[in-house]
Amino acid sequence: MPMIDGTVTKSEFAARIGVSAGRISQMIKAGQIAPGSLAGEGRTARIIVNSACADLRRTLDPAQSHGLNGMATRSALTGPTPAQSKAEPAPPVARQLPPASAPPPGSDTADLIGREKLRQAEFTTRRMEREEALEEGRFVLADDARAAISSAASKMLSTFESGLSDMADAIAADHSLPPRDVLHTLTKAFRQIREDAARAFAGQRDAIIAAEAEALARAAEAGDEEDDETE
Repeated sequence: MPMIDGTVTKSEFAARIGVSAGRISQMIKAGQIAPGSLAGEGRTARIIVNSACADLRRTLDPAQSHGLNGMATRSALTGPTPAQSKAEPAPPVARQLPPASAPPPGSDTADLIGREKLRQAEFTTRRMEREEALEEGRFVLADDARAAISSAASKMLSTFESGLSDMADAIAADHSLPPRDVLHTLTKAFRQIREDAARAFAGQRDAIIAAEAEALARAAEAGDEEDDETE
């Protein structure tokens, strides 16, 4: 596709605002970057920089502006556009008064707000990283993984059991035994093995569930302790 003035690739735009390329795809899918801010379609679509930045200034979740990645994003989005860079420079910072409602720096209230914003930033960043990793297939949900493993094991056992008749015929032919008696013996032995395996699997599953419950309880307890410290 030919180059279009004022456009960049998704990866270039991601680097410009301090996020990953996967996050840009999420923003497009969520409508945070409007279709009108794209030049082209599909994977080869390019980002119209000024238009996309304007979209994100309007649509970006305020909580994301406090995220570790979101801080860089907000800074990039609020930087001067080409038109603004030619305009009159902004007044010095010393002439800009803080909002009347802002707590004075160094106060206990300001410290509490700062710690809470940092906690929210870390939480938001971890959530975004999990969502991005899940979308890129770098990990799967534990429940989905367990269901897939259980289904595969069930299919394997069914396939093996359906082949017992053929195995019985082969053994009977080699040792001059009645096929029916051989099949009965094989079936009985296989069912015992399957029952033993099911009990073992149930024990492992219960242990995993107990470990997960304990981990969640520890995390909740740690969160309560952190809240007590901030009060």
